Amino acid sequence: MQMLADRLRASPRGLVGTWVKFPSLESMQLLAHAGFEFVVIDLEHAPHAMDRAVELVFAAQAMGMAALVRLPDQTGAAVQPLLDGGADGLLVPRVTSPEIAAAIARRMVFAPHGERGLGTTSRAGRWGTGDMAAYIERGNEQCLRVIQLEDWDNIARAADYAALDDVNGLFIGHGDLLLSSGKGPGDPDVRQLTARMLAACQSAGVFSGVAAAAPELARNYLDMGFSLVMVSNDTTMFAQAAAETLRRTLG
Repeated sequence: MQMLADRLRASPRGLVGTWVKFPSLESMQLLAHAGFEFVVIDLEHAPHAMDRAVELVFAAQAMGMAALVRLPDQTGAAVQPLLDGGADGLLVPRVTSPEIAAAIARRMVFAPHGERGLGTTSRAGRWGTGDMAAYIERGNEQCLRVIQLEDWDNIARAADYAALDDVNGLFIGHGDLLLSSGKGPGDPDVRQLTARMLAACQSAGVFSGVAAAAPELARNYLDMGFSLVMVSNDTTMFAQAAAETLRRTLG
């Protein structure tokens, strides 16, 4: 399967994915059968254990989807095991300064430039049977290191984050932006801020990510030129389908 970074560079449009909250291999297969191109396994807002998160990475990739993981926080404790587990990249939530972004991104890059430890006997290294140069190249050149910006001041500084050496993606968090600003994705000021963030990513040559609750908004983000566009999540899609099935049954 083509590496995610290469797929993004080659694609005429952004890729479409969704959040994974269920710790279920079966629902992961269903997302792949539906045609999703990538998933983000959510360790911030879902109670995935580390071993299950790595199993979900494997399941997604085995089904032809790319697998990113959202870290639970910015401490970085989960970086090494998730990258050793073969994740295509990591999202770092609620980053509030370029210094924090730079520090955690360095932990995703091998020495001498970064701080990631060598783990060729992991799944990412094909359990010690792979080529070391290819393992290091994949980790440094193909791994997505995505910083989530979720408050107004930091989103407005997107160009500063996009210029960081080891950061190769930014993700705009409209949910927490709504909490802090009171303005949702449809607000004209938020639309303008979103466009500025996207422009900063495109100017710097880094990937851009965004999530949408509804397909119509997701299509708009694809049309705008976002690299990674997420729509809904597995639990909400199941809940909505279940409610609609019952509604149609009962009339």
